Amino acid sequence: MFSEIESDIHALLLGAIAVIAVLNPFGNLPQFIAMTNGVKMPFRKKLFRNIVFTAFCIVLAFLLSGSFIMKYLFRVSLDDMRVAGGLILIVMSMKNLLFSSASQDYSNYKSLRFEDLFRKTIIPMAFPMLVGPGTLATVIVITEDKSMMIAIGAVTLAFLFMFALFHYAATIEMILGKLVLYIFSRIALVFIIAMGTRMIIGGLKGMGILQT
Repeated sequence: MFSEIESDIHALLLGAIAVIAVLNPFGNLPQFIAMTNGVKMPFRKKLFRNIVFTAFCIVLAFLLSGSFIMKYLFRVSLDDMRVAGGLILIVMSMKNLLFSSASQDYSNYKSLRFEDLFRKTIIPMAFPMLVGPGTLATVIVITEDKSMMIAIGAVTLAFLFMFALFHYAATIEMILGKLVLYIFSRIALVFIIAMGTRMIIGGLKGMGILQT
């Protein structure tokens, strides 16, 4: 009994860490701060809370319907999803690791009302910057590997961490500095590439292409 509970807790924590890794908080945080530079602090905090909550709803909705879509609409297996998800993680991470995104001018954001600011930033902030295809593939793999409850718990823990992190975004930036956050984001991308590689290997083994 206790061993099962311990195993579930271990799976829950590993799942939460995997979701946090693909959400790439230390990579997205500097970008979110740059996009809202000059926006009043109460507006910025409210915006970040709404963005994270929207991203959480997207993941939860996909989590509850993704397996059905995967099995009955597209008729793909978990191993297919592992390989596809792994490729997405590797390609997106390599792109972000090797090529810096082009700078954009967000100076007009500081003069907008909150409702207009939220409408303009929900895309791309919530999707695909925070939640992308890699995140959706990861939660489906967790669901199929473990259980729906483990996946929901892992996603909830991950987004509680994200809520706390983005709520104190300005303080974290002031303490750590943009350079440290940038270094963290590069390190996180390397680990995401490793996760993608492991997912692909697991999928190929499941298909019988690779031998265990």
